[in-house]
Amino acid sequence: MTLGHRGTVRCPGHEVRGTTIMRFLRFTRSTGRFAARTGVIAGAAALSATTLLAAPAEALPTQHRWANVATGKCLDIRGADVHYDALLQQFSCKVAGNQKIQTDTYLGDPTTDMRVMHSGMCLEPTGMEAGATIVQRTCNYSQGQRWEFTWYDAGATIKNKVTGLCIDDAGMPSGSRREVRQQPCTAAAGQLWRNLAANG
Repeated sequence: MTLGHRGTVRCPGHEVRGTTIMRFLRFTRSTGRFAARTGVIAGAAALSATTLLAAPAEALPTQHRWANVATGKCLDIRGADVHYDALLQQFSCKVAGNQKIQTDTYLGDPTTDMRVMHSGMCLEPTGMEAGATIVQRTCNYSQGQRWEFTWYDAGATIKNKVTGLCIDDAGMPSGSRREVRQQPCTAAAGQLWRNLAANG
């Protein structure tokens, strides 16, 4: 093979012009870059798929009102207060944000936080002892804000993960408003809660 004039290459029985060689080289470089880019995109897609598969399965958040089986009244933040430490009580059921509670669970974890929709805060007991009140506080994903629902024919008990005690009708006062406390779980009617649709 010899190099001729005007950039031609002579081989026995063949003559290839330099412009043809340059096009080939440009094509090779271009396809090389395309292959590299394709590899990067394919790698990123594979990583994304791996990340998706590794993420924990999560149930869709749901909103309900919770009515006590014994009293027929709903869990309610007193006075629709949006502040820290506002008290959880029972009140006549209505379609209002201070009675709408969102729950959200993960696969393998039977507990959930209970987020009150009007304030965006989560329910938490004020102490470890039986008889402690329950209030709304800034959601912090702590175990003390996790609750477990155990279902029976009439409704569900709502048990705190840390205290092991259930939300219970406190039996006072009479009238539209009624207090709640945490007490040892017995599944009595005063500890059973029915889920009502959030919007009626």
